[in-house]
Amino acid sequence: MFEFLYHMSDALIFLFMVIMTVIFSLFLIVLNKIFIFYKLRYKDNTTTASISSLIGIIYGVLAGLVCLYLMTNNDHASDAALSEGTAAANIYHGSRWLKEPLQQQLQTDLKNYITNVITVEWPEMTEGKTVNVENGYNITKMSDALIKYPIITQADVMIVNNLIQEIKNLYKARQQRIQINDNQLSPEIWEVILISTILIIVINYAFRVSFYLHVFGITVFAFMAAAILFLLVTLDRPFQGEFIVEPDALQAVLDLMNHDAKSNTDVIRSG
Repeated sequence: MFEFLYHMSDALIFLFMVIMTVIFSLFLIVLNKIFIFYKLRYKDNTTTASISSLIGIIYGVLAGLVCLYLMTNNDHASDAALSEGTAAANIYHGSRWLKEPLQQQLQTDLKNYITNVITVEWPEMTEGKTVNVENGYNITKMSDALIKYPIITQADVMIVNNLIQEIKNLYKARQQRIQINDNQLSPEIWEVILISTILIIVINYAFRVSFYLHVFGITVFAFMAAAILFLLVTLDRPFQGEFIVEPDALQAVLDLMNHDAKSNTDVIRSG
């Protein structure tokens, strides 16, 4: 709903929210004094305060629940990225017990998978695009190769079973990451939040107080509303924005694989 915001820094998003809400509020307060609530009396402030408190409580509960949901969603995104990296690391370490040529084949498929996630899938998620399903075929290739692996000893059974389980964990973590990337607040929820934000500001127009105190109060409410909207926008998409979930766990596995490959090459050359 606010796609352009996710291509801005957090500072600019917050500044944009504040400017929009404060200017909107101050413009309407002038119209309010002239055309709308100019007939209200000071004794009506008690009724207005009751209505304002009720709307404020409802708005606070709504914003709090949405914020709690988004924070939980961000935690799940971090867990999915960590689980994906952990599964990849376990597959790599377990593949060392396999005989050639499957060991090299499995490590190559795993490396291709990790490289594709870091260089293709993650940039797609940061741009708000749907992740391409093609990289999932690397997981299928690893499973198919293990099924054909010749089982000779009981150790082979344990190694293959553990690797198949870790491949399942890798697939599960990947699917969870993709689902979280596609799971955003719906336009209907944003409409409710925006309507509630407007109501919490507008109800304060009905107070009969001095003009400067009224301006100060409306500005404070507008600033608070901007801060809440800013918080919801920045939490809405864990893989977009300035502070996002990074593929650090997968990058660590890839660095380890490259380091081991380089070390093996050096050993062969020195030998």
